[in-house]
This record gives sequence, structure tokens and C-alpha cells, in this order.
Amino acid sequence: MTATTTSTDPSTPPSTARTKARTALRTGVTTTTVLALALAGVVLPTVSLPVPQAHAVAPDVEHVPVHGVDAGARHQKGALDDAVGDEHEAPAAAEAAKEVAPDGSTTTLPQGEPDEGALAALSERTTTQDFLVAGVTWDSSTSSEVTEVAVRMREDGRWSAWQALGLDGVTVDGGRAGTEPIVSTGADGVQARVRTADGTSPRGLQVDVVDPGTSRADAYVGSDAAPASSANAGTGFEIRPRIVTRAGWGADESLAGSWPETSKTLKAIYVHHTAGTNSYKESQSAALVRGIYAYHTKSRGWPDIGYQFLVDRYGNVFQGRQNARSDNPIGAQAGGYNTGTIGVSAMGNFDTAQPTSALLTGLSQVIGWKAYQYKLNAKGTTTLVTGSSTGSGTRAKPGATVKVPTVLMHKTTNETACPGRYLAAKMSSLRSSAEARRQAAIKKYGAVRWAVGAPTRTAPTSAQTPVQWNVRSTYTWKAVPGAIYYQVLYRDARWSSDMPSTNYWRILQAKNTSRSVTVNMKHGTSRDLVVRAISKDYHRGPMTTLVRTTTRILPQSWSLSSGWKKVEHKVYRGDVAYQTAKGGATLSLKSANQVRRVVVRGATNPADGKLQVLVGGKVRGTIDFAKPSDGDRIFTVTLSGQTDGTVTLRKVADGKKVRVVQVALTRW
Repeated sequence: MTATTTSTDPSTPPSTARTKARTALRTGVTTTTVLALALAGVVLPTVSLPVPQAHAVAPDVEHVPVHGVDAGARHQKGALDDAVGDEHEAPAAAEAAKEVAPDGSTTTLPQGEPDEGALAALSERTTTQDFLVAGVTWDSSTSSEVTEVAVRMREDGRWSAWQALGLDGVTVDGGRAGTEPIVSTGADGVQARVRTADGTSPRGLQVDVVDPGTSRADAYVGSDAAPASSANAGTGFEIRPRIVTRAGWGADESLAGSWPETSKTLKAIYVHHTAGTNSYKESQSAALVRGIYAYHTKSRGWPDIGYQFLVDRYGNVFQGRQNARSDNPIGAQAGGYNTGTIGVSAMGNFDTAQPTSALLTGLSQVIGWKAYQYKLNAKGTTTLVTGSSTGSGTRAKPGATVKVPTVLMHKTTNETACPGRYLAAKMSSLRSSAEARRQAAIKKYGAVRWAVGAPTRTAPTSAQTPVQWNVRSTYTWKAVPGAIYYQVLYRDARWSSDMPSTNYWRILQAKNTSRSVTVNMKHGTSRDLVVRAISKDYHRGPMTTLVRTTTRILPQSWSLSSGWKKVEHKVYRGDVAYQTAKGGATLSLKSANQVRRVVVRGATNPADGKLQVLVGGKVRGTIDFAKPSDGDRIFTVTLSGQTDGTVTLRKVADGKKVRVVQVALTRW
């Protein structure tokens, strides 16, 4: 869609006038019809109409380009006024994040104000389509360091004050950098202001405004039934609140893509807020969630909405990320700390208004449920490791361990005003309320235990581990009583990269009913493959490791010195071997990571020679190929622990040949 740009500012925009006219027309027709029937003596029966069913709604996103500083806008009154929400107040001492040193001592992280930067872009006031959600985005590859973004919107013919938008450094391949979204009760005009460290405007800068459309069920915010108490208590789901599902708020699932990471456990719960209006109606809540979803997927390029849950001012709890009700999917609630945490976003701007009691109750219900489910003390503390997400204003450096409250604010770890000063003031009572819910659940249902057992695997063969010699292989497990299907997860990495932390997993198969999985692995990859059972109530069981394995590294990745030659014969696996008799000739794999075993497949003969195996410049073992003739023998050199560095096979100067067929580096 092409933006319509104008510097005019009518008191009643055409779109607003059309909306009022349509509303008046509908009201007039209805009133006239009822009055006519009443005068005619017709008595209308009282009936209970069925509640409309929600349906997927395709949103409409308009992109409004911003080209540097508009001269006319620069001289308008209020153009450079301070923005609401840009006061990055430091958390109180009890709320502040503390960096944990190796000796266990802690130091409160710096709480200084971020650099305002220089004015880089200021758009003119622009008429747009009607919208409920907006945000500012730019090319993720831009060299400009964005320090501040603010927008103001035209609502009911009047321009709002400038409102600061939090910067969000979470990006995905092919996605765009940008801000957190801002919500409105209905707007049809927007203006943006951007500051950067050096005053240069980011490439591809634009404001994205979202019309989330309407659903028949918007006026009837429905929710799934809360779980019923049963003899099968203590699963962690007994106190789950009623939740408006994705279908209930009209999610267009065609917008969702592959965001398969899930956290292994939960360590902390972030409290967020959305910028913008606090005066939306309950009938607008679902549309606001749809708008945020559309902004995250269509504007930012994310595979899904960033928050796991959202709570409106009426206490309604909305499911955000797919599977958030039954699993722990990684979202984008706090750059640098998204793994092992979830985000609960309060819908409103709590720099300008007090949270309602209904909203606080909704927050307490979600937090108390998750704290009970994952055995978290909602009033306690935990430690998080800072990730490398850039542009998220993390107070700690990447890799630093920080000590934080288990239930924390976005601004505890990141340079932001979120969740606003008035909600920040409620954090202590919110934690107490959530912890009281958890303690009551423990007293009534007992400590959480697994609702379904762990699968028993079929032991992998020697051809599958520690090296999976074929690119394609199948692994199996036994049926688990009570399971309706199984979830298969993995983590993997190339031989030259570290394995990802076990703090998160990628989902390979979400719903497996066959009790087997066939995997295709790229050459030179290590993989940790696990499975867990899912019960009829979608409760997860413990993980079982199916295999930890590695595939061979192709010769294209080998570094061969002079003296080697390629020989072909059907006796060799793959019909090819690399042969040398030159003393000191080397075959190297540079920059190998986390090597535990060096596995070499080769041909042998009583007249053949030896190879030394070096890792990180040190000799770790010697392979003797002087064995009975065999075209396919496997040799393994095991290290004392995982080691980084170049792996080298060096020919011993014995005048005898060696034939190397395949090489693999395992991590286990």
C-alpha cells in the first residue's frame, strides 16, 4: 500500500467523518425500525442470541516512509517536545540487576541515562488509513545507531503528545530492526521522530500502521475453559487462568512461520507494557492483540508475536506465542534474556496511568500459574546470562551473569521505561499476590510432578553413534502410557561452532504419533536428539535422549599438505580414500570446537604405517594402520575433555603409506 502524505490537519478527518456517519446510519435505522414496530403494537420477544464465533482476520499494514528531517515539521510548535515514556528511571535498589562475579560477589549494574543522540529524522504529519497499532522500523543492516524513537498520532481529530517507543534489538534473518508497538483506540494520522548517535537517518526508515480488521467475536471476548480439578493433580496446570486463545482473538495463522525454539525450563518472568492508550474498550482488546501480532510478523518479519501472554485492562488474559499455553516457546520480551524467560505484557501505558485492579489480578493469575508450574518463588531471585542481542539496551555486557528478581520488569535488565512507573510501583504487591497463589496451589494440589512418563529409547547402533555414518538414519522409542503423541526436539552445530546451550531446544516434530523419527543431518554436524511424551491434556513429560551423534566431515573442509593423493577403489567406503607415505604430511581441520573424540575411518594392511593425532598443537594419540587387511576400519582417539583448536592428522616418518577414508569429530 502506498502512503497518502499531506501536511494538512483538518479537525475532523474524512475517515473519521465516514465512520461517524456509518455509525449514525446504523443507529438511526435500528431505532426507526424498533419504534415503528412498537407503535404497531408488535411485541418483540426476548431471545438469547448465540455468541458469535471468532474467525481469522487478515490485517492491513500501511508503510509510511520517513525521509530525514522535514523542514516544515521541524519548525512546528512542539516538534521537539519531550516524549512521554522516555524517562528511563533506574529501578529501585531491590529491583536492580546485579552482575555476579566468578567469586560470587555482586555489583549493581550502572543505571545511567542513555545518550539522547542527535535529531536524524522528523516526518511531517501524515494522514493514513484508520489504525489501532503502529511502530517504527528500519533496515537491520543500517549503520546508524538509533538512540530514541517517538511518535504522535491523530485520534478523533486531535494530535496526541509525543510518546517514546522502546527499542527492540531482536531481529531474524530477512527481518527489520524496529521499536516496540504502540496502541490506539483509533487513529488516522501519524508523525515520527528519530534520534541517532551520529545524526544520520537509518536506511529504510518508516512508520508501519496496522488496521487489524474486525471479527464477529470482538465484542464477546471469549476464553477457553479453565482446567478442572481432578485426581490427577499437581501437573502445574490446575491454576491456569482462563485464556483467550489465538483462535479466540482471530489470529491469522498464515502470518506465523517457523520460530521453533523452546526453553528447557523457566527461570524468570518479565512484566512488560505496551505504549499508547489506556482508554480502549473491552471490545477492542482482541483487535489490539491482532494488531501487535501483525506488526511483529508483517513489519518486523518475526515468525510470531513476541510475547507469550498479554493482559488487558479488564483482566482478560490473551495467549500470545503459539503453544504458550502448554509449552515454553522463546519469545522476544527482553533482548539478551529471551531464553529461559517469558513475557507477560500489560496492555496500556503505565507511565501515564495507574493499572486497573482487574489487570493486576490477570497478571497475578498468569504469573502465579507459571511460578507453580515451574517451581519458581515469585518473591525470590534468580540468575540470568546476558545474550548477545544488539540494540536492546542491555545494562550488562554479553556473557555476564546477572542476579535479578524472579518476577522482574523489562527495565531491570534493559534501558527502557517499561513497564512504566505506576506499574513498577505495584511490583512488590504483584509478586506477593502471585506467590500466594502458588503456595495455595501447593497446599491444595501438592508439588508439581510429571503428568506423563519419559519414553524408553531403543539403543542406537554403532553405525548411529558416536558417528552417524549415513546422512539419513531412524531412531525409535517405546510407547508411553497416557501419551497422545510425542514431541521431538534437537540442538545441533557444525564442527567449527560451539553447540547451543541446553537452555533451549529446537522443535523437529511437534506431534509425532509413530514412535520413530528419521533425521537427515548435514555433513560435519553434531546433534543432540531428544523426545518427550505429551498427554491428552497437552501436558509435557520429561525428555529422553535418543542419540548424541555426529556426521563425517567432507574432504572439501580438509586442509591437505603436499604428499597426499586421492585414490579410488570399491573397497573404500564411498569408493575414495586419501593416501600418503610422506613423513610429516598433514590433514588438518582448522578451528574445530568442543572436540571430545577424533574418529578416523581408513583402510588397513600389515605393511601400512601410522598417523599422529594432534588437537590444539598437542599430540593426543597415534593411529596404527598396520592391521590385517580391511577396507573399512574405524579408529577413535578420545580426549580427556572437550577441546578447541586445529585437529591435525600427521604422518609418522616410517616410509609406509596410510589411507584415510573419512574423518569425524564428536563432542561426547
